[in-house]
Amino acid sequence: MNILFLTESDLSPMQGGTEHITLAVAEGLQRKGCGCFLAYGKECLLRPADSFAGKLKYTREEASVQLEEFIRNNNVCIVISNLVDITYKRWLLPVAYEVTRKTGARMLACFHAMPGEELLGNSPACCIYRIAHGGKLAANLKDLALRVAPSSFVRAVFRKYVRNRYRLLYDNCDRLVLLSSLFYQSFADLGEMEVDYKFTHVPNSLTYDTFLREEDIPSKRKEVMILARMDEKSKRISEALKIWQKVEQDGGHPDWCLTIVGGGQDLPYFKRIATRLGLQKVRFEGRQEDALQYYRRASIFMMTSAYEGWGLTLTESQQMGVVPLAWHSYASLPEIITDGKNGLIIPDGDRDEYYRKLTWLMDNPEKRYKMAVESIRSSHRFEAEKVTGMWMSLFEEILS
Repeated sequence: MNILFLTESDLSPMQGGTEHITLAVAEGLQRKGCGCFLAYGKECLLRPADSFAGKLKYTREEASVQLEEFIRNNNVCIVISNLVDITYKRWLLPVAYEVTRKTGARMLACFHAMPGEELLGNSPACCIYRIAHGGKLAANLKDLALRVAPSSFVRAVFRKYVRNRYRLLYDNCDRLVLLSSLFYQSFADLGEMEVDYKFTHVPNSLTYDTFLREEDIPSKRKEVMILARMDEKSKRISEALKIWQKVEQDGGHPDWCLTIVGGGQDLPYFKRIATRLGLQKVRFEGRQEDALQYYRRASIFMMTSAYEGWGLTLTESQQMGVVPLAWHSYASLPEIITDGKNGLIIPDGDRDEYYRKLTWLMDNPEKRYKMAVESIRSSHRFEAEKVTGMWMSLFEEILS
């Protein structure tokens, strides 16, 4: 069985997000005996992966001919679109879908995000900071308007725009692959369609192929960690800093620290907030190629995201015995965290409750140990082998 992955750019193992997941899925399928190919439109700046059986660099002018020839020559039976950029989706998805009609291949369109996240804005403070430091004026004014306007008004104004984005995927595929069945209805509502046979889901697999040993849990440090792209709009790191301020002010946890790992455009903004809040026990580590070292030593993981499609860092923390806390800001979260068992779920935006749950974990090492053990055990649900099996079952179903 030969599969062709469709992306905007060539892929590198040093990339993150959708690119990382695409490589992980391809590598898992190859272990199952599948031939995996890649079609991309532009080069990536990092060292590209060499694990594909073959690659095609398409052009907008010749994409139809190039894809058809490549699919026929390599006996491709499944095309998986992992396109993220809406510009590419608009012109390439219909082209690729039409090619699969000609060649007899089947088309899967993946949606690696939370339905409706494009309707969420950014904090006024961050928008102003970005504009003052050279950020794009129009984009930040849009994010500001989305944040301050009532959600019902935003949905009414952008109704057609959003509907067209979601119909684009649905209309140009044989199966629409979401990250969770809990996203089905919101995707359908935004696309003004019914949930039907096209809807299916496959979760993201674990990032690492190793698990922390249970006997290593007691040697973890009194350290809370955050690993995220430094982007206020999606990750809301400013909220985590305000919660941590409460921890430092209560005076009861002087031996605990917060370590923040990750790079991005808002890193200077977050450092400025930490200084303004007078935080003494916070370290910004920047972008790190080896994040595993932080997971191995930390005891607690904080997530304050405004939205996520899945939340890879949650499953990463679980397999390393780092007990996660997260605001319930997206639908798929309960598929990862069972509240009180392998992590803690807090009502979205409730800083006081987040602080209470965080300090409760700090103050109860026995409970923290039990939750860390359960985190490791439960994370096996998303091992690469098991998730690859889900993909194989989907392929068999669609080809039959």
